[in-house]
Amino acid sequence: MKLMLFSTLLIVAISFFISFQSAAKFRKNVILNVTLPQKAQDHPQVRQLITGFKRANRLLFLVALIAATLILVPDEVSSFFLLTALWIGLHLLGENVLLNYYSQKLRDLKVLNEWYVGPTNVVSIDLIVSREKGKMPVSRLWFLPPVAVSLYLFVLASVRGGSFAFAILNLGHAILFYLLWSVSSRERASAYSENTEVNLAVTKISIGGWTLCWTALANIHSLLLLFSALVLQYSSTQGLGFAVTIAIFVTLAGIFFAGSSIRRRQNQILNSDGTTVIVDEDHYWTGGVYNNPHDRRILVEKRVGYGQTMNVGTKKGKFLYYGTLAMVTVLMVGLSFVFVSLDSAEYTLRITDGKVVVGAPLYGFTFSTDDVRSVSLVNSLPHRSRTNGAETSQYAIGHFQMVGYGKSRVYVYKGSPPYIVVELPGLHIFFNTRDAAQTQKIYRELRNAS
Repeated sequence: MKLMLFSTLLIVAISFFISFQSAAKFRKNVILNVTLPQKAQDHPQVRQLITGFKRANRLLFLVALIAATLILVPDEVSSFFLLTALWIGLHLLGENVLLNYYSQKLRDLKVLNEWYVGPTNVVSIDLIVSREKGKMPVSRLWFLPPVAVSLYLFVLASVRGGSFAFAILNLGHAILFYLLWSVSSRERASAYSENTEVNLAVTKISIGGWTLCWTALANIHSLLLLFSALVLQYSSTQGLGFAVTIAIFVTLAGIFFAGSSIRRRQNQILNSDGTTVIVDEDHYWTGGVYNNPHDRRILVEKRVGYGQTMNVGTKKGKFLYYGTLAMVTVLMVGLSFVFVSLDSAEYTLRITDGKVVVGAPLYGFTFSTDDVRSVSLVNSLPHRSRTNGAETSQYAIGHFQMVGYGKSRVYVYKGSPPYIVVELPGLHIFFNTRDAAQTQKIYRELRNAS
């Protein structure tokens, strides 16, 4: 399990490294987030700054890997979650501080040598390309398969009485990728060159590439979620972690591949064209944030990394950018409380007025003593697959399919036998406490009450 978690952290660290390392490559006359003329690109001091940034980024990557191994030391999910969130935040902060430091040095060098290039407050648009760009996106019909998978998952959950989480999650992913497709398909018809044919080719590459990326990821995510749902229905939970790792890797790899492919093909066209239009927009970029009120686009191509970022100079872009930050913050804080409550919980079982009340965070349960068919003790837990719950090396809680028992509710601390098994109509309850003597006492109470 920890190997899979480290693999996930490794994928994230590599994606950060590749993303920020891309700042040291010239893209449309931009290097280290600064626009430079052709004559300045081979200047010794510019090359020295590029080399320094690359070296510092490699060192930061090494530090991040060492820190990732330390995150895996605690066994508690809450500790891993909080440390991972802190690790990601500090890693991003370090990368941005590093980039801003070298960017500022290059800007100072640019001012000192008066390496100015192009207009600074111009948004160039090719009207012919604007009329043609509606033919460039990948068809939106490719979002029908993910919708079909969502419907199947809803039906599967209804028939088998499982969780609707996978169906809702899959539908949410499809909607998210469709929104990204929709924004990418409406990309501004920018004038990269005085030649309309060049503008058509460059814009087609961008719109076609990004809409293909979002439709492909929507379909891949649907297949992975379908696989995960089926694994949890018929097998163990190991496949779920594998699917999550693959989903993270495929998403990051897909965005990286699409972004690098689009830029490479665009640069090939623009570098062969002698009438390229260059606009100096340095003052609209602060780190990776684009703030240009003269540009009506919501999403723009990143200067650093791969993919697109929001233009906070527009009302919609500002709302989406800060709204997303607020939602992520609320989600992280909420999940932190959930994981802490799960890790620190003490499961309880009380018998009052013919009712058995199992106390546990999120998965509390009540049943009648009249429904109890049998009560027994076992010294080991059977093989199981989780349908809706949580399981770590220390505990298991929630809804499970237990081999030899079927549908079950589980409230157990691993490594603390015995375990009480209560048989109900169509359901089994597995329960214990951290103290074996207390578990034996609850077992006797249940036997007497039923």
